[in-house]
Amino acid sequence: MKPNRLSTKKHTLRFAVILSALILAGCASTQSTTSSTSASSASSTVSTVSTSEESGADETDSTGGAMNGTVGSVIEANLSFKNKDFYIDYSTEDTVKIDLSAPKEADGVKVSGSTVTITEAGTYVLSGTLTDGQVIIDAGDEDDVRLVLENASITCTTTAPVYAKNADKVIISLPENTESTVTDTVTGTDGNDALTAAIFAKCDLSVNGTGTLNVNANANDGITSEDKLKITGGVLNITSADDGLVGKDAVLIKDGTVHITASGIGIKSTKSEADKGYVYIGGGTVNITAEQDGIQAETSVLISAGEVNVTAGGGTNGEQKTGNAMFGGAQSTTTDETLSAKGIKAEAALDITGGTVTVDSADDSLHSNDSMTVSGGGITVKSGDDGLHADNTLTIVDGTIVVEESCEGLEAIDLTINGGTIDVTASDDGLNAAGSSVDGGFGTAGADTLTVNGGTLTVNASGDGIDSNGALTINGGTVYVSGPTGDGNGTFDCDGVFTINGGVVLGTGSSGMLKTPTTDSKQNTISVSCTGSAGDTVEVKGADGNTLVSAVAPKNFTNVTFSTPDITEGETYTVYVNGTEAASETCSGVVSGATGMGSFGGGPGNMGGQAPNGGMGGQMPNGNGGTPPQMPGNTSDT
Repeated sequence: MKPNRLSTKKHTLRFAVILSALILAGCASTQSTTSSTSASSASSTVSTVSTSEESGADETDSTGGAMNGTVGSVIEANLSFKNKDFYIDYSTEDTVKIDLSAPKEADGVKVSGSTVTITEAGTYVLSGTLTDGQVIIDAGDEDDVRLVLENASITCTTTAPVYAKNADKVIISLPENTESTVTDTVTGTDGNDALTAAIFAKCDLSVNGTGTLNVNANANDGITSEDKLKITGGVLNITSADDGLVGKDAVLIKDGTVHITASGIGIKSTKSEADKGYVYIGGGTVNITAEQDGIQAETSVLISAGEVNVTAGGGTNGEQKTGNAMFGGAQSTTTDETLSAKGIKAEAALDITGGTVTVDSADDSLHSNDSMTVSGGGITVKSGDDGLHADNTLTIVDGTIVVEESCEGLEAIDLTINGGTIDVTASDDGLNAAGSSVDGGFGTAGADTLTVNGGTLTVNASGDGIDSNGALTINGGTVYVSGPTGDGNGTFDCDGVFTINGGVVLGTGSSGMLKTPTTDSKQNTISVSCTGSAGDTVEVKGADGNTLVSAVAPKNFTNVTFSTPDITEGETYTVYVNGTEAASETCSGVVSGATGMGSFGGGPGNMGGQAPNGGMGGQMPNGNGGTPPQMPGNTSDT
């Protein structure tokens, strides 16, 4: 069992925590679950909330709101898009054309040397090449300025090439079959304010269209808005000396294709107010390669649709934590841990309701300093540390999660699985509930909880398969666990009460730290000494010859523990390995067969009693010590 290493920092439960609850509310009506306990209480309707940004029929996104009705309307209001955020054909509009190769003054346009300043609301079509110059938008507080980039090239060696100094909103439109480029050299200033991006806006900034925009940010960030940054289309190729996209209020991506190569963070939002500091991805394709975090939000990250691919900190090819700290492993080989290299990180809430997310990260792949919820979509991660980590609560309602590589697969103080399909490969614990402030140390039950109510869970772990520093409860679902080959860990481990009340459970692993459920479990469990090798098929049959459960063991084992609703007292059950009878046991009660170590924290059968948790009478064979092979359905080696 891994010691408490989670942060106990207290966080302000601002917009991000509200987001987590409301996402479950909105998804309850559209997402199916496999358990009656899976968020059914969150199905209440949230009344419509109107904001000034949504007022006026001609201003409202005709698609039905930011989330198409899949989340609560309070969140939808914060994620609203206006029609003008999307691409509009400008050929019928009154436009001002600016040839950057030889700029001339016009209505709303001032030219001073190589500086072009736009002073009024309107649509401005930019083409040609501006060498070592700057485009400034300095309009009225209520003005919307649209820049249409028609194969424009803007470079500057002294400041930000594009600077939105003042406006209500600046919109960059990228027409079809066009390619424009913005390149900087150094970080400029405007008085006391640093212009920290190649495209820098002090107002809301939107990017739309189907054309291409290349941003070469040699000085600092690629595109920055001090308010909201929205992307609803276009192909953005961003290379930055620091961060790729920064929206201090929020970054919202609805569509388009975004490629980011960043020496800092890929996408970042920094404000900590209740309705700010979040990153939302509701469509399009986002590809990030970042030396630090792929996505970082001061409050929340919400992904509801689209495709997100992140490589952070060099991925798992970088330094990685391995092994189990308690028994001499789980030591980080990284000497400099000052820079965070997580895939997606939120200060308070990280929620995934749809889309596909693929992460390869040197640190945690998905991380929240407070809560995380997965209620849909597909997630595939490789991590140098934890696959999915929340400092407080991690709840999985639906969706598909594959942790191909990790130190620990899923970790939180309170870890709940209500549904979904989850496949975890870990060099330490597969699932770990740890970090509670009342964790009492080795062998002492804490307030941590690990609960499985539904779904399909497959675990291949070199440490403990499923581990809780407090209670471990299985109420339903299908659970396959391949535990350790050595005797310093167990297939199942907990410091509190271990109960199996329902579901189908099959565990293979070593016998030295064997732990079986307590007698107050509502479903019978059988544990037998049984030897097998990596790749063997383990099958449990009843007296009638029918198969109750089967799986392919990814590594060597000396014990098989199983529980299904069909196990009846007085009946005999047989374990077959590759079709050959290997062990049999008659059910004599809630827990039958091999005994194992009990909980250290007291109670029946602890440290010397018999089943339910057994005494020290279980066998202590030598572990087989083989390299963890492939999990069923998982082709990645640990």
